[in-house]
Amino acid sequence: MSLQRFELDHHSESVSVEIVTQAERLQELCESWLKQEVLAIDTEFERTNTFFHRLALIQIFDGHEIYLIDPLQIDQLDPFGEVLSSSNVLKTLHSCSEDLEALHNSYGYEINAVFDTQIAASISGLGQMMGYGSMVEAMLGLTLDKEHTKTDWLKRPLSEEQKIYAAQDVQFLLPCFYQLRETLLDKGHYGFVIEDTESIYRAIANLETFDKAYLKVKGAFRLTQKQLNRLQKIVSWGENLARSKNIPKTFIFRDNQLLEICQTEKPTTGLLLEVGCNRGSIRRYGSDLLNIIAQADEQPESEWPQEVVAFHKLTGAKQKLKTLKEEANKVAQQHNIPEEALSNKRLLEYYIQTDMGLMVRSNQFWNSWRQELLQPRFEQRLAENT
Repeated sequence: MSLQRFELDHHSESVSVEIVTQAERLQELCESWLKQEVLAIDTEFERTNTFFHRLALIQIFDGHEIYLIDPLQIDQLDPFGEVLSSSNVLKTLHSCSEDLEALHNSYGYEINAVFDTQIAASISGLGQMMGYGSMVEAMLGLTLDKEHTKTDWLKRPLSEEQKIYAAQDVQFLLPCFYQLRETLLDKGHYGFVIEDTESIYRAIANLETFDKAYLKVKGAFRLTQKQLNRLQKIVSWGENLARSKNIPKTFIFRDNQLLEICQTEKPTTGLLLEVGCNRGSIRRYGSDLLNIIAQADEQPESEWPQEVVAFHKLTGAKQKLKTLKEEANKVAQQHNIPEEALSNKRLLEYYIQTDMGLMVRSNQFWNSWRQELLQPRFEQRLAENT
């Protein structure tokens, strides 16, 4: 069996790269990767006219060689699923959310033991939301080629330029990981990165219903409870429909259109045209939308969701936000954590709203390590200001 291989010798770093297109070869590699302490992983995908990612390539660096796994050539990736689910093999990625989403939704594999170098760079004080190239330049002094953002990763064969770019995306992850791990272990913050990454994955994997999805719609606070009940039902329907049809949610109806529709006493097909809905969407989904609204209107008021109040209109919200920000800053300084890595405005607003018993979107980063550091202090400060 002939294998596609080449040497990547950019930036004075020579490493072999293998293109993996056979299931048997992948099985061999996965057996060896299960014995590794850590792997660097990246993916390439397309998500232009679909809801779900179309996975095009999986890159692995085991510290010795880079492997480009072609999921368009290999139907059975279960051996790789074992690697992803293993708690004994740490998977290092950079800005991992879409990679984890692509892998999980494509195959349904459980993914454990993940370390995100972007989160690690943030918590260690290197910088917030650093791109991979910026991190590599800051930590290793290397300047990488610009990203191929417009390349077609689903087209075969891959160009030599694509292969080199894909390989470089994992080539320097492990050196950065080892430096970041040392810094974080010295500060006692290593576990924070693991937990934040786990929180990202759980938000992807543990989708329940979409009953709170309407809270993401900008301008929902302008609606009455009756109108919110409509919005809740049609947004949940749209979320499910987009997934079942594998189309972007905007291919159904847009949020600003849904707001106008919900605010109209008796919406009709004519109204859908007036607010700018696509004719094809109206033809395919318009009657279902109007039926859902009619059914929502038949529900008793006791089942309607509570009103959404804009944060700035909540009693004492501005002062509470200022108070908690001051307290979070003190905690950040005491524990040598960058202020932006510990908390942000959205997290503080989430805490204040839940403390007031309001319906609010979940926040994956209000996890155990932040709760342990912040919650007692927040409770104390808010009690003092009552």
